[in-house]
Amino acid sequence: MIDIRPHAVSSLTLCATLLLSGAALAADTAAPSKREMAAIQSSIDAAREISRRAEEQNGLPYRRDAHAKATGCTRAIFSVNGDIPEQFQHGVFTEPGKEYQAWVRFSNGDMLVQPDGKGDARGMAIKLMNVDGTPIAPELHDGSTQDFIMTNYPVFFNRDIYDYADDIQYLAKFQRTKWFISLFPPRLHPRRLFIAAQTVSSKIGSPLEPQYYSMLPYRLGDSVVKFSARACSGMTFDKPKDTSDPDYLTHQMADTLGKGGACFDFMVQPKVAGAYMPIDDATVEWDKIDSPFIPIARVRLPPQTITAEAQQSFCENLSMNPWHAVEGWQPLSSLNRARRVVYQAVSEYRHDKNMAPITEPDNWCVEGAGEACSDHQGLIVTEPKWPLPRCFDSQYQPVSGDVVDTQCW
Repeated sequence: MIDIRPHAVSSLTLCATLLLSGAALAADTAAPSKREMAAIQSSIDAAREISRRAEEQNGLPYRRDAHAKATGCTRAIFSVNGDIPEQFQHGVFTEPGKEYQAWVRFSNGDMLVQPDGKGDARGMAIKLMNVDGTPIAPELHDGSTQDFIMTNYPVFFNRDIYDYADDIQYLAKFQRTKWFISLFPPRLHPRRLFIAAQTVSSKIGSPLEPQYYSMLPYRLGDSVVKFSARACSGMTFDKPKDTSDPDYLTHQMADTLGKGGACFDFMVQPKVAGAYMPIDDATVEWDKIDSPFIPIARVRLPPQTITAEAQQSFCENLSMNPWHAVEGWQPLSSLNRARRVVYQAVSEYRHDKNMAPITEPDNWCVEGAGEACSDHQGLIVTEPKWPLPRCFDSQYQPVSGDVVDTQCW
């Protein structure tokens, strides 16, 4: 583990300075206005309030303001495709065939810890470790990880930071629909209310089943893309045995990974000229006909155990941020600019409340797991018995007529 507590002390002040100056943004990306920074600051206050109020119902530990319940953390291998198109060979995707150890956190989207059978957004966040390159947000950490954050719905119910900043004020009061529809003051956002309803109504049989989407755009080299992860072709999933179990998603995934591995195709959807693909309106889905998703990597989850208490505690302490990244990758849109600061603020808040260090992992080892740290910790490794039985054709006879032993041995 890499302890980054010293960086956390002044990260909000530093990040605000970087955002206002535009120093950490791409040359063709405008720095946020004072109005945008005010919206970000109000979002920080509201997000912390959500974490505080949710603890009153969830109990300790303090959790994220969204995606509070993890349904499992898994070890993974993130492999860049050998035939990745040249236009996408930037950042962590520079070297075809390159592999990274990674952690994947699956989650339910609500601020409260709810039974898995309740409709909810579902999340998948991938953290690559030991990546090379210059960090794009040096105030967050030392630049050795890169995060990809997704949910199982392709669009968000807030267009931009201003929608989000208004909406989260009501969420902080647990008034979930007040921003979408209200008589006093009069307000109606029917399309965004529909998206929200669709987002939180998802019921799934396993966290490994859905297709997950970035919702927001990023710059990869010279391309503007959204990204997605989809179960590899041919994967099958058993039906849940008991959906009344409040943690059946965890048990279902543990059963799947206990018997065998799983995998996802990691894909990008490039923005194309002539199609309506806005950068700063997260409610608009980019048309898959105009621009199909292109596989550029694979996420493999080897057979493993995921339910140990130490691993669940490790999962709680992970911090995910789309600005955990290196050069060649640039989060775009006002919502992504806000995430840089809001996510870090909530991370600092809950870690301080839980008296837990803020760390970035650099391997698959989990402290307190009860087994020595190794490349195989937590994995289910089977080895063949030796010597292997060797059999030859029982009807075989040399032309010379010599007698041979054709039994298995």
